[in-house]
Amino acid sequence: MRDVLIVGAGAVGLALAARLLDAGLDVVVWERRPAPTGLSRAIGIHAPALDVLAEAGVAQQVVDEAVLVRQGIARTRDRVLGVVPFDGVSPRFPFVATLPQARTEEILHARVEALSPGSVRRGTTLLSLVEERDGVRVTGIFDEPGAGGAGGAGGAAGAGGAPSTSTGTPPSAVEETARFVVAADGSRSTVRDLLGITAPVRSYPDTYVMADLLDTTGAGSDAVIHLERDGVVESFPLPGDLRRWVVRTDARVVDPTPEQLAAVVEHRTGVPVDPSTCSMISSFTVRRRLADRTVQGRTILLGDAAHEISPIGGQGMNLGWLDAGRLAQVLIPAARTGTVPTEALARFDAARRRRARWAARQAEANMALGRPTSGTAASGRDVLLTGALRSPARGMLASVYAMRLLR
Repeated sequence: MRDVLIVGAGAVGLALAARLLDAGLDVVVWERRPAPTGLSRAIGIHAPALDVLAEAGVAQQVVDEAVLVRQGIARTRDRVLGVVPFDGVSPRFPFVATLPQARTEEILHARVEALSPGSVRRGTTLLSLVEERDGVRVTGIFDEPGAGGAGGAGGAAGAGGAPSTSTGTPPSAVEETARFVVAADGSRSTVRDLLGITAPVRSYPDTYVMADLLDTTGAGSDAVIHLERDGVVESFPLPGDLRRWVVRTDARVVDPTPEQLAAVVEHRTGVPVDPSTCSMISSFTVRRRLADRTVQGRTILLGDAAHEISPIGGQGMNLGWLDAGRLAQVLIPAARTGTVPTEALARFDAARRRRARWAARQAEANMALGRPTSGTAASGRDVLLTGALRSPARGMLASVYAMRLLR
């Protein structure tokens, strides 16, 4: 019997796997997709999350490869409103580290493989889970990825055991039993659905386009937030002399182009950017989804499976890592003693759902701050923000942004 079976090999699932393996637990990770997506929606890693990654054994490599953002600048087109310094948020990590999510996941995957070769089972689709007296029995379908990890979208085989599209070999049934199952399988969690846990969704009218372009701003390692009358424009430095731009749009842009984004950035901020250097562009909408519970027996929801919040403010992936750090503190002694820590899991559930609600409200405030405004409302916003960022309160604002209150 395994100690822990994790469903989902994204950033959160891999971080938990690395932490548990480092503590000597027997862990396996099932991942439906045959290969990583390569997408990097998230980039910012806050100090409390770096503490968790340190426990997983990867923080130093992440810091070495990342851009270290030591301050954020809030401004309008014509002036600086204030500065949020991060030097006081953590004695160990006095910054926000920016690194594409895809690269962070590569680092975590390498760590897991170093600790337990072959423990990440790509191409494995969960079909069922049944809690028994001593553990959880999990069944699925394994569809072997093609050579080098290539292949199409993961999923169960068709009726009749049709050959795999990736290797030409038939998919095979797999079964594992684990003392605990952790669902880190994203906002459309299969585990959550199988357990019958509801997760009400609230959609927002806010829409955005984001893109990575060559950084010609001269802002260096600073994050810059333009609170403009037509809507927010955010920019964050990335390794390789790139900068991530996030622009609020009036409506959903289905197929955004670099030229469209560059035109909006220059119109609102006066900052020229070169659309020919774009390496990634996409649009997104925003919704909030909070599971009614994150613990059911021996199965625990983690990350986006438990809570989905607005990416504005960069909290989602970090919140999942903080969940993972707390859950590891519960599962490691439980696996060693063979007990089910019912009270500890109940405390974990209550605490992490409370922090998810707080993070969701904070993300909503971030979105509201960046919505289009004009006249007296815009002037009032700028005056209030300037006052806050030039007072002792800016230290508290830095702590809030850096998620120190959400540990």
